[in-house]
This record gives sequence, structure tokens and C-alpha cells, in this order.
Amino acid sequence: MVLIQAILIFVIALNFHKSGNMPNVAVDIGNTRIKSALFAESAKEPTYTCKGYEDLLDHYGRKEHQWIFGSVSDDQQVLKEVFSDEDVLFLDHNTPLPIRVNYDTPETLGVDRLAAAAGAAYQFPERNVLVIDCGTCITYDIIDSAGIFQGGVIAPGLTMRMKAMSDYTRRLPDISGEMSQIMLKNLGKSTRECLLAGSLSASVHEIDGFISSFLKEYDQLVVMMTGGDTNHFESKVKAPIFADFDLVLTGLNRILIKNQ
Repeated sequence: MVLIQAILIFVIALNFHKSGNMPNVAVDIGNTRIKSALFAESAKEPTYTCKGYEDLLDHYGRKEHQWIFGSVSDDQQVLKEVFSDEDVLFLDHNTPLPIRVNYDTPETLGVDRLAAAAGAAYQFPERNVLVIDCGTCITYDIIDSAGIFQGGVIAPGLTMRMKAMSDYTRRLPDISGEMSQIMLKNLGKSTRECLLAGSLSASVHEIDGFISSFLKEYDQLVVMMTGGDTNHFESKVKAPIFADFDLVLTGLNRILIKNQ
């Protein structure tokens, strides 16, 4: 009897340690960088950005965390090899979520969009939310007040627009490396200035247009903006927005909690 009680106590303690005390590490693997954050109970530590998977283990340590990976790349096998000894969840369309998904092709839905939607629903429960993710592409996704992902829009991002004008013409220069010089103006006085101003202005007008359209469809709509190019847009769009650079990480953590 004593032996059985000891075994039960050990099992309970082990499960408690795994589900409650081990901090979570959420990792967002995008097209250009790897962004991560450690969540311990309700607190989030500062984000850590790196270029290699081994850097994550060096930074956070081994066998001390539960991990969740959301990757836009087809690199799950590599991740499994690097993190073979770790407690890891790889987000895909089969992963149980804290939100519901109304999407015709869930297997093609980007995990970054799913995670951002989960983060938005967590921060604004029972509200209609529009998530605008300004990265390589600009995505617009709706999560309704019932916590259902209803779909969205994918459009070219700021850098993609800049590069496309050079790639698909003979004489227009590639101004994608001149992001620091970008200005919001209607009339440029040189070709480079026209390209720079046009890239940003077109994106801002697009964002304003989508927000205006969705405001007509969804009552009391909350607009959230995230992604690496958020700083170029957050002060320029007309509607009030909530800017959250770590929205995807927050959503990944909520998904991991759902699966613990």
C-alpha cells in the first residue's frame, strides 16, 4: 500500500510539473526571422529574435520548458531533429485550438494567421476583431464575437510592393532597401520618391478601405495590428487600432495551454 501511494504521489507531482510549473516557450518562425518569448504563468518575458534553431536552445536551455512552434516553412522534420529531447507541440491544422475555424481549406491556412486569431480572441473575448498582420504579406482576418475565425484577405506587403515594381519593369529601380526614407505623400518629385510614397500610400489606403468595409459588416469591431511593418502604418490609418507586435506569440501560448 505504501509503495502504491508513493507511485501515485510521484505521478501526480510529475503531471503537475509538466502542466503547471514548466514555463512555455512560443516560437514564431516567419519568412525572414525567428521570434520567440517565454511565458511563465501569466507573465511574458521580453521577446528573443534569432536566425537559427540551436540559438533557441542556447538561449532558453534544454529540458526546462514546453515548446510550441508555428512555422510558415516546411521545416518540421528539421525542428523534430533539433528538439528531439524537448516537450514540443508543432501547430498545424489538426491541432486543437481555443477558437473555432470556419474556413474551406483549413490545411492551407497559415499557422501565423491562426495564432494571431487565437491571441486576438483571448485579448478581446466576445468581441468582433479584425487582425491586420503587416509582414511579408498584409493579411486581414476576422474573428467574430463567438470566437470563430471567419476568413480574411491576403495582399502584398510593403517590401513586396516595392520589389515588384522593379522586378516587373525594365527601368524602375528597386527601392526596397530605402525603407527609412519612406513618406506618406500623394505627389513625388522624383521617380524614387514616387515609388517610395506610392508603396506606403497605396498600402495605407488599402488598409483604410478594408477597415471601413469590415466596420459595416461587424458591430463594435476591434482592429488589431501586428507584424514587422506595423510601425510604418499604426499612426497613419484613420481608424483607432490596437498595435501588438507579439500577438502571434500570445496566440501560440494560448494554443499550447489549450493542449496541456
